[in-house]
Amino acid sequence: MISTTKMTQYAQAPVQGAVIGLLILATSWLLGLPSVLGFSRPLSIPVAFVIGALLGRWLLKPMCALAVVMMVVAAIGIWSPIVPWLAGPFVRNDRVDLDRVDAVYVFSGAVNAHGLLSGEVIDRLLTGIALRARRPVLPLIVSIVRFDQRAGSPSSVTDQQALIAMMPASGPVEWIDSVYSTRDEAVALTRRAFGQRWKRVVVVTSPMHSRRACATVEGMGLAVTCVVAPWRPAAWPARTAGDRIFVMQRLVYETLAWAQYRLSGWATWN
Repeated sequence: MISTTKMTQYAQAPVQGAVIGLLILATSWLLGLPSVLGFSRPLSIPVAFVIGALLGRWLLKPMCALAVVMMVVAAIGIWSPIVPWLAGPFVRNDRVDLDRVDAVYVFSGAVNAHGLLSGEVIDRLLTGIALRARRPVLPLIVSIVRFDQRAGSPSSVTDQQALIAMMPASGPVEWIDSVYSTRDEAVALTRRAFGQRWKRVVVVTSPMHSRRACATVEGMGLAVTCVVAPWRPAAWPARTAGDRIFVMQRLVYETLAWAQYRLSGWATWN
């Protein structure tokens, strides 16, 4: 006969596993892992609950250990200066000589379901517009992004055109459509540059994205002057716990993205 104690333990293990699974998920959100892996936040909750319940019977102790390790890593990232120190090498900001460049290129980013740019992408575009205003003959190259890859999905072009039109200094604007990643943008920009016989371009993007974005363009054979835009989502360098959380999430993202780009031969860390 199975004892009541054993039956209780057998019933409790899945519940405990589900709780630990949700705790691991919550900590992974803090570290920014779901966005790196492409997980849907609403869907990830029941998935973590079910997987935790299934694994709780056999792997409860390893799950607890994983949760503790992740929470310690998150705490160190939030409350110590190590995250800004680790993030520093990911930022590349070159000296700008507009007389030696042939165009200004602005990396795009997220757009919402109404076709409006995120604050981070607006910072990039405004920085590119301001640079081009100092030498209006330079072409301003802007990527058009879409909310998703479905036909007819809202695009960023209307919002981008409105922002560009606000600047009194006018000049040529060229558009690159249908890009979904840093690699896509680098390939499209390089094709445009070689077609126009450009030798060097200014590449404008956010601080944590700058080294990978510029290295990817350089990997195509185009000379780059890298310029970082102001970063409104978090102070740079990060000074508060909230800023460090945001930078930590980008650090995790860029570390894994760099691993992919280097293994694929798309970018080299210089």
